[in-house]
Amino acid sequence: MAVFDGWDGKRLLWVGVGLVIAALIGIALFRYVGTVLFAIFVYYATRPLYRQLDRVIDHPNVTATVTILFVVIPMAAVVAYAGVVALRELDQFLASSDLEAYRSLLQPYLRLAREGNIDRLRDAFTAGTGGSIGGVVRQGVTGTLGRLQSIAGFVFSILARFFLMLTVLFYLLRDDQKLRQWFYESIDHDDEIVSYVESVDDDLETIFLSNLAVIAVAAVTAAATYTGLNYLASGGTVVATPVLLSLLIGIGTLVPAVGMKLVYVPYGLGLFGLAVTTPTPLWHPIAFFVLTFVVVDTIPDFFARSYLSARSGVHMGLVLLGYFLGTLAFGWYGLFLGPIVVVFAVHFAHMIFPSLGSDLLGE
Repeated sequence: MAVFDGWDGKRLLWVGVGLVIAALIGIALFRYVGTVLFAIFVYYATRPLYRQLDRVIDHPNVTATVTILFVVIPMAAVVAYAGVVALRELDQFLASSDLEAYRSLLQPYLRLAREGNIDRLRDAFTAGTGGSIGGVVRQGVTGTLGRLQSIAGFVFSILARFFLMLTVLFYLLRDDQKLRQWFYESIDHDDEIVSYVESVDDDLETIFLSNLAVIAVAAVTAAATYTGLNYLASGGTVVATPVLLSLLIGIGTLVPAVGMKLVYVPYGLGLFGLAVTTPTPLWHPIAFFVLTFVVVDTIPDFFARSYLSARSGVHMGLVLLGYFLGTLAFGWYGLFLGPIVVVFAVHFAHMIFPSLGSDLLGE
């Protein structure tokens, strides 16, 4: 190609070094591509807030920290609330569980311990003379340690990914203007490339901001609906945890195709089961399904998403297709990668391909 005709060995060497560096960075980030994509999603969703705050605070570090707190605090509140509910359910389960069946296995060891016969107690544990409990206890300790190690590794992995997400998000918010300026200067402010990048950047902000807005609208609408339903219900509470269910419904709007139905349909079926097997009124699940479908599912998913996405230069159908195909092709992080690919492809087709095709056909 003619572009390489004037390249000397030194320039080719630097290109090789750059490719090696890019490959190493790609390998390092490949295992955490979902975390990085989630950080990009939150960056575009919170960038308008950052820019508004930056006009008032005028300190990039403080502005980025405050912006991130608007995201972290709600996430921590959801996790804490879900943890409280889980602990309450666990407490109820343990209170109703029958643990007396395990006491017979412990009786020989309890008797030796009460007698103070330490030697026989040690022999019983090492040789299992008191029954199978010795082996069971040893296996139980080993299994417990293994499970604790697995849990610790899982928690550390989650915390590491969370820290990576916050780090990427912080520096994207704080230094995006510097990164953009460096890129434009590197390409000598080429009009075609600058126009393409700015179009992609604007549409990604619109699409991801609309997703965050739809989550908030869906959660608030669901919470108000279920709280009002519980207040009007005369036969008892319809939705036991309206706030938690509303938050899960808001998050469920990110799931392609099925959306929040992934959350409220199983919950409604559970209400039907209670109505059939208990004295719970049958109108509870019916009212839950009707109100959820008409109010919670329709308003946020149709009106809010359509209104916000209309500001984008990308067709709404293509964006939904990006969510769906991205999830099928790449897994959970396809929720963020799919729309990015669609935006890049649409603007390439509109802005680059026509002139590129004309040049190729004209040669």
